[in-house]
Amino acid sequence: MEEVSYDFNNVETFNVVSDVFSQAITGELIGMSNFASLSGTIEDPYEKMEAVEHADSERHHAEGFLACSKKMGLNTKVNLNGEYWKSVREVFLKYAEKNDFISCLIIQEVMLESFAVSMYTDVGNALGGFPGELFLAIADEEKEHMEHSTEILQEELQKDPEGFISKFETIHFDCMTILSQFSATQDLRGHCGVCNGECMKNSLHHIGLDSVIMRGNALNLYAEALDKIGIPGDKSMVWIAKLPA
Repeated sequence: MEEVSYDFNNVETFNVVSDVFSQAITGELIGMSNFASLSGTIEDPYEKMEAVEHADSERHHAEGFLACSKKMGLNTKVNLNGEYWKSVREVFLKYAEKNDFISCLIIQEVMLESFAVSMYTDVGNALGGFPGELFLAIADEEKEHMEHSTEILQEELQKDPEGFISKFETIHFDCMTILSQFSATQDLRGHCGVCNGECMKNSLHHIGLDSVIMRGNALNLYAEALDKIGIPGDKSMVWIAKLPA
């Protein structure tokens, strides 16, 4: 495992790496909670077990990030009630309470995982060393969650194309609006409640990242996911274009 050295005498670098890990840990715990709730919406016993397995996978991811951050001596903060993560969780629960498995699947395995896979990949490539390897390994595992959902959602689309696309559009604006506000150049709803100080997006350049590029990469992967499912591009591009920037 390649060792890595950061100039933690530079407080900005220390803070932004700490915040990156804080967001990752909090996001994984939200994902764990979502998959646990998702299992309650599923009747098929094999799919139910798979949802529980995915919840455990997210738990392991959170534990991995926690262990790595401890090894690096970072100042991490976990806040499941932060402005954006709490809102995402509330949207998910709105559909889970209706036992709407498909809507929950779209939120967790398409929308949230698109952002996780893309941003973990960007962070992993930027950090390098053992922290980078961890982010890239987890990104690969999250890709499997995205792939798992594609076939199920393709089948749903074939059953009722018009109804499915209408449903997807509603969920898109329910959830992706929050993720877009969160990933905008400035937090559009105020402080996220996870970063230790000011928004980390203003300090990402200290580790060679740019929030605008990261957001663009995440939305591009999301667009690719919609294309694989079968959402017409003339619709998905308009949906994405209407998101807060």
